[in-house]
Amino acid sequence: MMKTLFRKPISTFFVAALAFPLVLASCDSKEKDLRPDYVKQSMNLVWSDEFDSDSAEPNPEYWDYNLGGHGWGNGERQNYTNERTNSFISDGTLKIVAAKNSSGKWTSARLITSYKKNFKYGYIEFRAKLPTEKGSWPALWLMPQTSAYGSWPRSGEIDVMEYATNTWGKKAYGTVHCRAGSGGNAIHSDFIEISNVRKWHNYAVLWQEDYIQWYYDGKLLTEYKNPHNEKDACHTWPFDQPFYIIMNLAMGGTLGGDIQKDLTTCQMEVDYVRVYQ
Repeated sequence: MMKTLFRKPISTFFVAALAFPLVLASCDSKEKDLRPDYVKQSMNLVWSDEFDSDSAEPNPEYWDYNLGGHGWGNGERQNYTNERTNSFISDGTLKIVAAKNSSGKWTSARLITSYKKNFKYGYIEFRAKLPTEKGSWPALWLMPQTSAYGSWPRSGEIDVMEYATNTWGKKAYGTVHCRAGSGGNAIHSDFIEISNVRKWHNYAVLWQEDYIQWYYDGKLLTEYKNPHNEKDACHTWPFDQPFYIIMNLAMGGTLGGDIQKDLTTCQMEVDYVRVYQ
């Protein structure tokens, strides 16, 4: 989820990096372990939210909210709230709901773990169902807890998953932004074609000192390696600082595109968020 700039697909990179996009089958079993073997053998679960609370409110010890509108640098239409109409827990999952009110204005939610839970390295995994309505733009991503190397994109951004039907069709993207490449010229970005994102799928990154790998349903998609640029390390690798987790559902904007006129609501559902180290 870009912070200030429109990122369009980097088609020349994608053709070279992924000539034949992998099509994922959905996995509806909530208990199926889709972690890669490396994570199973060498890492422990250090934090998770399973969204099994009896309360409709997401755990306030874990989650805060970005609030307001103003387009968020991308021309988005929604106003983010902390109201239960836009984010709530029921039947063991979190729902993030975008809704249009009687005045034609959109509201939604952006949940963050900023200053509550942040992590440096690990395997960060989301299990989610995504909306496919035209105009929707769900994202699962990470941002730096502090701007150690300066304002965006200098301190980095890790997008675990972005999906925008209007712009990308059935393609889910994983991306990193930094000073060496951001927005429409992200330093690394790749996609996977998913046949039905409305079913449960696992979206994850394995973030280590030397690389970041993206996994979808336990299968490796792509990797960005630390260039170890000794002269200006943070130019290409600001990913050595703690990052916090973000889950949001945007509407419209540079990637969401035009919202279908008859649409009044859409939803992203999250079964869990887990962090292994």
